[in-house]
Amino acid sequence: MRYTPVNDHAIVVALDNADIHAKLFRITGQPLHWDKVPRIGLEDHSRKKLKRPPADVSAMVPGALVLNAHAYDVLGPFLSRFGQLLELKTETGLDPREFYNEAEPGTRYFYNVTHLLPCVDLEHSARNDLGHIRLEVFDTTNVPIEATVFKDPATAKSRIYVNDAGKALIDELVASAGLTGIECAPPRPRL
Repeated sequence: MRYTPVNDHAIVVALDNADIHAKLFRITGQPLHWDKVPRIGLEDHSRKKLKRPPADVSAMVPGALVLNAHAYDVLGPFLSRFGQLLELKTETGLDPREFYNEAEPGTRYFYNVTHLLPCVDLEHSARNDLGHIRLEVFDTTNVPIEATVFKDPATAKSRIYVNDAGKALIDELVASAGLTGIECAPPRPRL
C-alpha cells in the first residue's frame, strides 16, 4: 500500500525544524509518542502555473501515509486496527509560491503502521549495492488470510504491505469514496 506518485499531488512537509531534528516522523514499525501536534504544510515546487492539488492520502516520509479528514473517515476504522493515526495540524496562509493553501486549516492524520509480521524472504529478495532490500520476495506462510495491513521488520522504515483481502477492502473503500492519492500495488523496486 502506498501513495500515488508524488508528481501527481502536493506533498506534506513538516513546518517545524525541531520536529524533524527530534525525528518525530521516524518510522520503524514501533508506536510513536508526540507531546504536541506537529504543524504541516502542503508543498508544491512544480514550475507549472497550475499547482498540483493535495490528495486525500499524501506523501510525507517513506513508510507512512498522511490522510485528510475525508480519508480518515473512510479508511480510519480499518487502518487503525494495524497502527496509529496521529493528528497533524495543517497550516494555511503560507507563501503561495511554495505551498498549496487549503481553504481552511484543519487536521490531517499521520498513519504509522505498528503491526509487524516477518514475511519478507531475506535470502531470496533482491538487494542493492548497499545490501538493502530492493525488491521483496514474500514468504506468505506468515501472512494472515483476513484483511491485514502490516510491515516487515526488515523493511519497516520504507514499506507498508497489505494482503489480498486487505487490498480488496481498501480498493473498494477508495473507489466508493472517490479517494485520491492511495493505491495498493506490487512493491516498486528500490535502487
